[in-house]
Amino acid sequence: MSKVKEAYKEIEDIIGSKYITDKDFMKAAYSRNVDPAFPDRWADFIVRPESSEEVSEIVKIANKYNIPMVPRGGGADLVGGSVTQGGCLLDLTRMNQIIEINETDYYCEVECGITWGSLLSQLHQKDLTTGVLGPGSGYSATIGGGLSNSTAGFGSTKYGLVPDICLGVEVVLPNPKGTIIRTGAAVNKFAKPFCRYGVAPDFTGLFMGDVGTMGIKTKAFLRLFPETLFKQQRYYILNSNDYNKVYELMYKLRKNIRDGLHDVLVVPLILVQLLSTMTEFKPEKRPRLKGPVFSILVEAMDERVLEIYLEKVDSIMKEEARPFEWQEIDTSLTLSKDWKFNLKFAYNYFNKYISITPPKISCTTCHKVPISAIPEVAKSSAQFDNKYRGELPPDSMSLFATVIFLLPNGNCVIVGGFNADNVDEQREASMKMWHKKLRHQVRYGGVHYWLGEAISQSIVEADAYTPEFIQFFKDMKKTVDPNYLLSPKKFYMYNYDHDLSEHIIKDEE
Repeated sequence: MSKVKEAYKEIEDIIGSKYITDKDFMKAAYSRNVDPAFPDRWADFIVRPESSEEVSEIVKIANKYNIPMVPRGGGADLVGGSVTQGGCLLDLTRMNQIIEINETDYYCEVECGITWGSLLSQLHQKDLTTGVLGPGSGYSATIGGGLSNSTAGFGSTKYGLVPDICLGVEVVLPNPKGTIIRTGAAVNKFAKPFCRYGVAPDFTGLFMGDVGTMGIKTKAFLRLFPETLFKQQRYYILNSNDYNKVYELMYKLRKNIRDGLHDVLVVPLILVQLLSTMTEFKPEKRPRLKGPVFSILVEAMDERVLEIYLEKVDSIMKEEARPFEWQEIDTSLTLSKDWKFNLKFAYNYFNKYISITPPKISCTTCHKVPISAIPEVAKSSAQFDNKYRGELPPDSMSLFATVIFLLPNGNCVIVGGFNADNVDEQREASMKMWHKKLRHQVRYGGVHYWLGEAISQSIVEADAYTPEFIQFFKDMKKTVDPNYLLSPKKFYMYNYDHDLSEHIIKDEE
């Protein structure tokens, strides 16, 4: 009997035959990410554990038979993070319970397989929120995925990335013992998980943004906030297509409105123009589109304070922009005065920016830069696209940004990339161009926020890491995963002795 069959039988004895499969139709169902570049990749088998203890037993067996493992949440991954060729795919979505919502001390404890939509549907009934609401795929994306990918989403302008609201986690280490640990205040067996610091070194950070390489997150302790009573949406369109003005306005909004800003998004002019041509509900009058559109959501606990915030926003924006309504390009859309917040808005808003010309899908290059760098980065991106346009897949469109999303402090997420058809004939060209574009961004100082396989490998290829950091990374990986079985293709971390410098690519810049 092969080692895979032996491992399968032992895991089946632990979790039951209903929650493990090696059937071809199931392996096919789990074989894809939401991208057009990776081929279908079939795991040897898929398991669906229900508890940390079951995950621990699975990890022990995987180590016994030297079988690689990849954890998976909702599977709405855009960068190759939630599938595996061979090995064991751990579907964690059965671990979907809310353990505690503490309304007095403003924290919750949840299993990491619960979706953002499920958690927030319960929190909103109690007038509570996690602040940042997870990724745009929040109806299917899980809490664990948001932590692993260090996700930005609705609410990130005010509340930051998903790890910023994390007070600690319960993690199964991928070592031969399948060790279960907790971080944050929960390290103290006498304490509630109400804060992150003050018991031990901050080991929570080791598992944030790790894209499932350092441990298998099974529970999370998250900050909660009172739901803000009053919110208003405003849109403005710039008088010119000038990214210097985008930076200046972002700076002024952050400096003057501060906590009143819930979200600030900028939709580039080229995308506004594309959306205006694609709508079925065109206005009679041709829209005047001269620059990017600012989408600004302001919130306050007092309606009088909200009015002051809105006056300040108008004062900041009026010299460089005019008020705008999306009905100017699509008459079916809601006017800002009629806008009401709901989860459908939060989780459907980004969809049109991920795949702007269906059925093509984006090879996404989402990354963070300081807001002061936006003009230069836009210029550098345009130069790159002009230089390598001939290497794009046929009929593909490459965009510097489909959305620019302001984060706390002085940085932003640039959501961009290029699209391609999900067909075998284009995969090699798509993957090659994808990695090249990612390396270019790394070398101008971009910091990507979800890494998966495609981006983590591209960072290594760009020679971003010092030898000292690589050694530290390997040492930490060996401590928690001595057999290098968890997500081994990410960062090219195949084993302790593997030379990452073999993957460095010297692009012509």
